[in-house]
Amino acid sequence: MGAPSPFDGTTVAIGTVHGKEAAFAPAFRRWLGAWVAPTVALDTDALGTFTRDVPRLLTPEEAATAKARGAAAELGTATGLATEASYSPALGGFGPMVHEELAVFVDLERDVRVRHGIREYVHVAPPRVVRTESEARRYLQRVGFPAQGVVAHTDEGMRKGIQDAATLLTLIARGPVELEPDLRAHMNPERRRTLRRLSWLLAARLTRVCPGCACPGFGPVGVVRGLPCGACGNATSQVRFDVDGCPRCPEQRKRRRPVEAADPATCDACNP
Repeated sequence: MGAPSPFDGTTVAIGTVHGKEAAFAPAFRRWLGAWVAPTVALDTDALGTFTRDVPRLLTPEEAATAKARGAAAELGTATGLATEASYSPALGGFGPMVHEELAVFVDLERDVRVRHGIREYVHVAPPRVVRTESEARRYLQRVGFPAQGVVAHTDEGMRKGIQDAATLLTLIARGPVELEPDLRAHMNPERRRTLRRLSWLLAARLTRVCPGCACPGFGPVGVVRGLPCGACGNATSQVRFDVDGCPRCPEQRKRRRPVEAADPATCDACNP
């Protein structure tokens, strides 16, 4: 058997009011021997919401770090964890959205912070004003309701987390309703799947120790571009090496990608 995890037997506090502990607990138990416990009092929505009723003033990394530290403080643990998601248009605003999910893990005893993220293309239905039951049902079918919850905006205010068609029909009977997908983790099955993938990547990374100082969390921190063109040999903007680094000391190691030459179509000399 290998060396025990540096977090074996510990409790990792996760800052969430949306059930994210269910996504992270299996991977952290399997890879690290650690338990994941959610916060109770930490108001993570105070740092911003998808529905824009609370503006986001911090970057995703700053917000996730604040939530992770807040979680550790609330539960009195040495380690904390939190995630933050963002959605932005891709391909000039046409087609899918770019979903970025970032996890931040803090170890207060080692005074380190480990960030790990996933970026993927997803289809998110745009908001739609509906005035009739048939319009509402078409929109709900498109978003995957009721597994995917929705947010309703009316003249009377906003209702989040709706997964009951009867509630929506009652609102529509009073007037037009603007509907949009509820992107919070407990309302969004696709995002929960992404969080599970991210949990395994982060947990596996935390088993890797720095070859220089033995601090856990050695992993991807950047890239080196300059992959040579397959036709002329000039350096291109394509990635040549991935760079792994330590969250505590300056140690870094390069990993060569399996592709040894870039497509001439990406070369400024061959394809100006």
